[in-house]
Amino acid sequence: MSNISNINNQLIPNPGHLNKLTVNMIKDKDADGDNALNVKELGLPEDIFTKIDTDGDGNASRDELNIYYPISKTDIPTLHLIKNKDTDGDKLLTAEELGIAKEDFSRIDTNSDGKTDRDELNAAHPLSAQITSHKNILDMYKDKEDSHNSIDVTA
Repeated sequence: MSNISNINNQLIPNPGHLNKLTVNMIKDKDADGDNALNVKELGLPEDIFTKIDTDGDGNASRDELNIYYPISKTDIPTLHLIKNKDTDGDKLLTAEELGIAKEDFSRIDTNSDGKTDRDELNAAHPLSAQITSHKNILDMYKDKEDSHNSIDVTA
């Protein structure tokens, strides 16, 4: 399982700092002035951009970028792992392609189909619990901001 557990174990910045970095990145790269970044402005391959643009509107908002950053710590290395190990070109990996024992592989292959996809590999990464925690914190920040930006009118 060392092929998966050693993928890019870098720290994730706290949500407040990450949000500041994201806001600055949008300011720097937002060529069309819409306060979001499209695939061209981000300069990413389409398969990565589609993971960021979760609402499918063709733009990566501040919230989408904040959520994707910690995910990228596993997702981008996972894409490289698949690219380097996928001998049959199906974008899925078997135990043989990964070079791990079947019992270790069965912990990754959560649907037991004999192959692991991008999501299963990301979920098996040691950072996945930290990413989930980070996403929950970002959601709390977003909910707080949304409540400050709304006006409660009662009659």
